[in-house]
Amino acid sequence: MARVSACTGVLVFVVACGTSHADRATSTMPPAANHAARAADSTQVLGRQLTRNTTIAVTSYEQRAFLELTLTPAVSAPERHPVLERWVRNPRVHLSGDPTPEDLQRVAEATQSWSLITGLTITATPGPAEIEVHFVPRADFAHVLGTDHLDPTAVGLTRVTIDPKHPGVITGGIVAIADDDLQVGRNRTIDHELGHAIGLQHSSCASSLMDGSSDAARSVRWTPSALDIRVGGLLYDPRLAAGFDAREVTRVLTPTAPVGVICGPVDLELVRAAGSDRHYLCARSLQTVRPCTADLSHEPKLPIVNPDAWTDGHTLSSRPRR
Repeated sequence: MARVSACTGVLVFVVACGTSHADRATSTMPPAANHAARAADSTQVLGRQLTRNTTIAVTSYEQRAFLELTLTPAVSAPERHPVLERWVRNPRVHLSGDPTPEDLQRVAEATQSWSLITGLTITATPGPAEIEVHFVPRADFAHVLGTDHLDPTAVGLTRVTIDPKHPGVITGGIVAIADDDLQVGRNRTIDHELGHAIGLQHSSCASSLMDGSSDAARSVRWTPSALDIRVGGLLYDPRLAAGFDAREVTRVLTPTAPVGVICGPVDLELVRAAGSDRHYLCARSLQTVRPCTADLSHEPKLPIVNPDAWTDGHTLSSRPRR
C-alpha cells in the first residue's frame, strides 16, 4: 500500500507492505532454520544474519528520540503500522537535472557522512541506481515523484520503496531537490533528504538535521548533528532489524545509560541583508551582538573569526553596535 507522511515544508512518501515481523521471519527461512534462529535469538534478512541476543544501553531521551526519528510518521494513517525501515544492501546514488558544482560536492560529502554513520557504502554512479536524486524546479516535483498530493512550499521530497516480501527493507528511493532554492538552502535539503532515503523520519529537535519544520528558529546547518549521528547509527545496529515495531525496538533499546546525546541548541541562523539578496550565516546566542559571515560555501565553525557583519537579531551592520 502507499503510505504518505507530511510536515510543513517537507514530505516523505513511503511505499510499504504491512506484514508483521513474526510473519516475515517464518516466511523467509525453513522450519529448521527458524527453530535455530529463535534459539539464538537472531533474524536473517536477505541472507544477512542480524544478532539480537543483547540489548543496547541508551538514555531515556535517546530512546524517545529514536522512536520519533524512525517510527513516527509526520502524518499518521489508520492502516499504517510503523516499522523500522533501512537498507540491507549498499545503495548507489544517481543524479539528474542540472546540479551545480556545489550540489555535486554536497552530495559527495553527504553520502560519505551517511555511509560513516550507518555503516553502508553509499556511492555515486553515472548509471542506474537505487536512489535517484533529481535537481528540478519545485513545479516539477509532482512529475518526478508521480503524485499530485504535494506541499507547494516543500523544497525537498523523498519517496522510498519497501520490499513487499520483507517489511521495512528499503529497495529504492526517489529524491527531489528544488534547484530554484538558495544554494545554502539546498545544502541542508540534500543532507536532510538523503537522511530520509536511508530510513530516518523527522525530529522535533530544532538543531537536528532531520527537523522537518520550516520554522525560522530551526538550525540551518547541513551536516548531521550529534543526535542524528546517534540515531542513524542505532538504526543500522545489528541488534535491530528492518521490520521491527515499537515493542521490539524498546525491548532492545533499554534506558540504562547514565549519559548520552541531547537536543543541542540551535547555534547558527541565516540572515538576509535588507534590500538585497545577500545572505549571511550568523552565530545565534544570547549575546546582544553576534558575528556573521558572508562565506556560504562551507558550514562555518564557531566562533566565527573575521566577521563580515554583525547582527542583533533584527538588523545587520558592518561593525558591532555597542
